Amino acid sequence: MNVASVVIPAHNEASVLSSTLQRIADDPLAPALEVAVVANACTDDTADIARAFLPSVPGLVVVETEVPGKANALNLGDEAVSAFPRIYLDADIVLGPDALGGMVDALAVDAPVAGSPDIEFDLDGADRWVREYYRMFERLPYVTDDLVGLGVYGLSEAGRGRFDEFPDVLADDLYIQRLFAPQERVRTPGRFAVRTPRRWRELVKVRTRVDRGNAQLATTTEPGAGFERTSGASMKALARALAVQPGLLPAATVYVGTTIAARVRSRLSDDYSWGRDESTRQPADGAAPAGAGAQAVPDAAAPVPIEGVPFTRQTEAEVVDTVFDALAGQRGGRIVTPNVDILQAVRRKPELRRLVRTADLVVADGMPIVWASRLRGTPLPERVSGADLVWSLAERAAEEGRSLYLLGGRPGVAQRAGRTFTERFPGLRIVGHDSPEWGFEHSPDAMRALIARLTAAGPDLVYLALGFPKQDLVAATLAQHLPQTWFLGCGGALDMVAGEVERASGAAQKLGAEWIVRLLQEPRRLARRYLLDDAPYAASLLTRSTLDGVTGVSKG
Repeated sequence: MNVASVVIPAHNEASVLSSTLQRIADDPLAPALEVAVVANACTDDTADIARAFLPSVPGLVVVETEVPGKANALNLGDEAVSAFPRIYLDADIVLGPDALGGMVDALAVDAPVAGSPDIEFDLDGADRWVREYYRMFERLPYVTDDLVGLGVYGLSEAGRGRFDEFPDVLADDLYIQRLFAPQERVRTPGRFAVRTPRRWRELVKVRTRVDRGNAQLATTTEPGAGFERTSGASMKALARALAVQPGLLPAATVYVGTTIAARVRSRLSDDYSWGRDESTRQPADGAAPAGAGAQAVPDAAAPVPIEGVPFTRQTEAEVVDTVFDALAGQRGGRIVTPNVDILQAVRRKPELRRLVRTADLVVADGMPIVWASRLRGTPLPERVSGADLVWSLAERAAEEGRSLYLLGGRPGVAQRAGRTFTERFPGLRIVGHDSPEWGFEHSPDAMRALIARLTAAGPDLVYLALGFPKQDLVAATLAQHLPQTWFLGCGGALDMVAGEVERASGAAQKLGAEWIVRLLQEPRRLARRYLLDDAPYAASLLTRSTLDGVTGVSKG
């Protein structure tokens, strides 16, 4: 006598289905299970892989259909089995050893009940952004409060009687959840694992489908217990978590940014296909599985155009190598580090765009720019800030016995910064420091005097802490007279080096939350810029980048 049935919708799941069926075959309940694998519009050998398990899973049936859609697959699976409890299992879910039996025992009741085991997130191979997202996500109500879904759920016989067929909706798990009041949802014994996306861009795709499912169910007329979007509850839970653990700020920032990106992407695309993350169906080293089509790899040397600015596709370490390789060949150059504030200024004024475009290296000093590049499908490898480059370039200069000139900041700042650099890097030669008077760049005499001082000092590197666009306009002029010197516009970085301003933690920097720390430090000076100017522009940039990524158009 069969004690339960399992329905597995499987669309091109050849790379993961074998391990899922093997876990069922190894379960003590296997001889008493009905298992329906529905190969849904597959173009791979999903069905053949399933049939290979017929000897070890006696109750296995394989259904093939050319009709696409997960709802159709679930309904065909229901027709192929009859036993209860009924378990619905995505093909890539990793069931723990006690999960199947725990669901069967907990749901073998007369009452209408739905349930799932405890969940854990398999983050193997995931990048930092994905890890931070799930560090926040696992603390939110959808995961912590009587979860039903995320790849596996089960229904008692009376529970399955709550509805006729699965409706044609994207979020079948949320549809099921809405049919049951909180007291009718149970956490069953055992655990299951969900493989998370490995890359943030893939995570946005997954969350886009979730957002579409939420929106679709919020307006559906299907009968049930009612459904409301959970974003409000999630934000309240996020705020409570931050109040208890302020260290979650980076994770919360990534979670909110990912949610916004997914919401925008779902509104801009009318593709409602059965989307999913393909990165979890590839080997951990990123190689494509056998039979999969190869994807084009971006040219590592090609710049990434964003808002008409050609960003250099280099890491911080690669930028340092480029600079010192050029110095070895007696060639100088300019480094510009646009952030969101600079990028929108460049977008408004063509003359500033020319100034940035003619730089030798243009690196993204702002996580929204990095996120935009990823949404467009032309990812920059990392954020490279002026506040970081002042240290890494100085360290390399010390190793090679090269020289540095510090220009800008309030009186005394450049001197204190110079002492800090030489204390940290004893081999570094500081050959000059200057805090020129306001408006010096408009005085021919002042500029001639500055050029004379720099020419006499002959520095390998010049840091200009004058703010954009002044520092880059001055650098462009100076570069004409010192063609073997590299110039870096570094804004307020010398204030940080000198100890005048405290910089945000490394985690906040890397996760795009540094602006929050700066706003708290100087609210009167920065509130208007960050909240009224930069934040709306960043949202617009991400929206347009999402549209470019959806349509496959990469705009400059």
